[in-house]
Amino acid sequence: MNKLKTIITFFLLHLASIFAIFPERVMSSASRGHWMAVLLLFLAELLALWFYLKALSYNPQQSVIEVCRAAVGGWGTRLIILPFLCFLIIELVLLTYYESIEIKTVLLQKTPITATSALFVAICLYAAWKGLIVMIRASIGWFLLCMPFFLFSMLISIKNFEFRYIFPIWDSGMHFLFHPDFYVGTVIFAGFLFLGMTPSHLRIGFGLASAAIGVIFLCALVSVYIPLLIFGQETAIHMEYPMLMASDTVDLEWVVFDWLPNFYVVSSSALGVIKVSVLLWMFVTILNQLFMPKVNSRWILVFICVALYVSCQRMPNEDTLNKYLYFNSYFCLYATIVFPVIVYLMALWRRKKVAV
Repeated sequence: MNKLKTIITFFLLHLASIFAIFPERVMSSASRGHWMAVLLLFLAELLALWFYLKALSYNPQQSVIEVCRAAVGGWGTRLIILPFLCFLIIELVLLTYYESIEIKTVLLQKTPITATSALFVAICLYAAWKGLIVMIRASIGWFLLCMPFFLFSMLISIKNFEFRYIFPIWDSGMHFLFHPDFYVGTVIFAGFLFLGMTPSHLRIGFGLASAAIGVIFLCALVSVYIPLLIFGQETAIHMEYPMLMASDTVDLEWVVFDWLPNFYVVSSSALGVIKVSVLLWMFVTILNQLFMPKVNSRWILVFICVALYVSCQRMPNEDTLNKYLYFNSYFCLYATIVFPVIVYLMALWRRKKVAV
């Protein structure tokens, strides 16, 4: 049962990125054969995930921080983890700003961003304060309450599809590899990073994780092709919230919630709360263990949340958000691909050293 909770959290953290920025980034980077870009991203994640979980399996009672510290000492671990921390803090600011803007745009048009972001940060502060175990339990509630709606909204939109928009389905030159938006899409990988900091009895194996990745891959494909098949490539690439706009094309007056975007934003915002809370907990835990061991972790959490709120207010517009997304893609590639490989090599080296 404990591992079931972990795998659901693993699934939802990926889903948070899928319904936040993933569709528009894939459609911007690929003008044809979008499935190829999505498939390549998930194959890269499977490889990184294998390195990450293999390293943890060599040291089942240790977190990734402890694995690194045992191999290269405290200062070596700090150097290795610093780009990882940069990714976390920038991602926290960008995701908080994105969710606050989405809530304001759809639900609370007359409410200033200062109020929506304050509410969002306060909820995340409370969740991170309670700890990872509580957040994992909360994921179960979200999954049971909101997942049926997502499935319903995806299936009901089929009636608006124009299947001719799926062509061409092959990109022989794989031109998306040369587009920066493709690498912004690697932020979806951040959904597996928390596994390195979970208690040993909550950890999942690669087989179970790869099965979940298969389901997540299907969700990612759907998130790209629903707006693509409704609006077409030329229109969809100009939308900031393609999945939200796709849900707005469905007219169901017989449903209690006759305007699906409202329910969509509430559900996706709840996903955003889960992801921001988990990343926030990770960031505070790393700071407490490596850089501020004598400071109470809850004081660090409060300070980081205040800094997070202030940073969101300093974000002038969504064009700046895009610039930071491109900048953060470098740290993201390190945190989600390079860092798991480094952890694996250190765990393997230490295992051989102990064996000798």
